[in-house]
This record gives sequence, C-alpha cells and structure tokens, in this order.
Amino acid sequence: MKWFNKYWVKRFVLTLILSLGFLPCLQAEDNPGPADTNKVDRFVSLDMNTLDDVQLLQKGYTINYQVIEDRDEPTKLTITDSGELVVPYYTGIIKAAGKTCRGVAYDIKKALESTHYKRATVLVSISSIAYTNTGTISVMGNVARPGLQNLLPGETYTVTMAIAKAGGGTDFANLRKVRLTRIMETGETRTFVVNVKDVQEKGKLELDMDVKAGDYIFVPQSYFR
Repeated sequence: MKWFNKYWVKRFVLTLILSLGFLPCLQAEDNPGPADTNKVDRFVSLDMNTLDDVQLLQKGYTINYQVIEDRDEPTKLTITDSGELVVPYYTGIIKAAGKTCRGVAYDIKKALESTHYKRATVLVSISSIAYTNTGTISVMGNVARPGLQNLLPGETYTVTMAIAKAGGGTDFANLRKVRLTRIMETGETRTFVVNVKDVQEKGKLELDMDVKAGDYIFVPQSYFR
C-alpha cells in the first residue's frame, strides 16, 4: 500500500511539473510579441510593393483606389489636367502625373497617415476609362484663387476638384453648402448643393458632382470659423 501511494504521488508531481511548463507556451501563442507584429508590417509592405512601378501615370488617367483598412470596394479617381489627384480623407492634393502606381500609393499612404490614419495600406492601379469634356467653368466665392478654369479633353472634373484647384476654401468658407449652377439642355437654370466637406473629410464620393463646361460654382461664407 505504501508503494502504491508513493507511485501515485510521484506521478501527480510529474504531471504538475509538465503542466506548469506547458502553460507559458500556450500563453506565448495566444499573445503574439513584437516579432509577430513585425511580420505583419513586412506583409503590408510587400503587398504595396507588388504594385506596378514601371508605367507612368498621365493626366486624364482614371485609377482604381483602395485603402485596405477601410474594407471598402475600390473607387475611381481621375488625374486632373494639372496632374493631380483629390484623395478622400485628405484635404490636400497628391501629385500623380509622371509617377507610377506604386509611387503614388506610397505618397497617399504618407499623406493619410499624417492626418486621419494610424496605418494605411493603399492600392492603386490604372483603370482605362476616358472622358471628354472641354470648355471653362467658374469657381467663385470664398476660395483662395477665384476665377475661370479650363476643362480639357481626357479630364474628368468634379466640384471638389475644382475647389482644390482654386486653392481650397478660405478660413470662412462654408464647404458644406457649395452651390453648382448649370444651364440645362432645356434652357432652364438649375442649382445643386454639394457637401464638399464630407467628400474631403469623410470620403463620401457619392456626394460629389461632375462639372460640365459653363458650370458656375460658388462657395458661400460660413459665419463660424
């Protein structure tokens, strides 16, 4: 009987030791350390590095644009005649013409991470869509550089792009109620209200409007800075 007790005591102690040694291994698997985080960062970097770095973007190109962290479908952005992009969630302008998709993607990544994002994985690719629109539009009111703007073949233009090309709104601009006035084919004059603020800061591209030759854009004054 004594032999039996000693046998089971030894077996119990051995099992306990093995269990204590096994638990830290489980905890290490459940709680990845810095090494695992570095692996994730390397994967993100490699993912963007697969983007095309040969073909140069040109004015009038329409690109597919996506930020992986948003989990949204790709959207289309058009490079203006001045070679620039107006990017959602970023109030500035990104130079695109003469750069590759990979170069533009990293420029956008840097811009977004300086404002609204902790980390942004940006994918950019060319979408071969062409538009034709010629003539001029007027951008007036509370913008830095009011006046006429030219619309050239191969360029898609929106209200938000037009305001950005005019230097953006002034300190007292009411970008939530930008007015676009257009003479319709029937001869009647219609005015549309565009919330440029939400397009720029919340990425609500569906609120933006394409402009046509002869359009008049007016940015009113806000009574609150």
